[in-house]
Amino acid sequence: RFKNRYLLTEWRWHDGRVDESLTESVILGILRQCVAVNFGDIGAGTALSSVAVKYWNPATGLGVVRCGRDVHREVWCCMTLLRDVKGRSVTVRVLHNGGTLRSSQAAALRHSKEAYERMEKNGAVRGDAAKKGSSAAARAIDSLQP
Repeated sequence: RFKNRYLLTEWRWHDGRVDESLTESVILGILRQCVAVNFGDIGAGTALSSVAVKYWNPATGLGVVRCGRDVHREVWCCMTLLRDVKGRSVTVRVLHNGGTLRSSQAAALRHSKEAYERMEKNGAVRGDAAKKGSSAAARAIDSLQP
């Protein structure tokens, strides 16, 4: 049986802008490149056979990455060491490490709600847009399949 880990990540851009061109496939490519740089070709081959981006929200910078239980520390390490994406400075934090998608969904819902509240408080979005964004994110997170 193949055991997975689900890493809830937060991508914070230092310039504060939202990058809509960043998709799940682009994030996966960035992770592949980062693992290859930090752990070599053999490390990349073992780690990346199980890596998949299950959820990505560019507005909040939250994402859920699935990886194998035996290599989740390498993937976590690479995300933490990531400093530059497409010429922009970024900080990636792992907010939750879960063994099931359900636990990561609950954490993602909680952090997504907090992110939209923070965006509303800072004036980045208005109240009704924050509520719509939060509910759309909640629907997307609830529909995740393993």
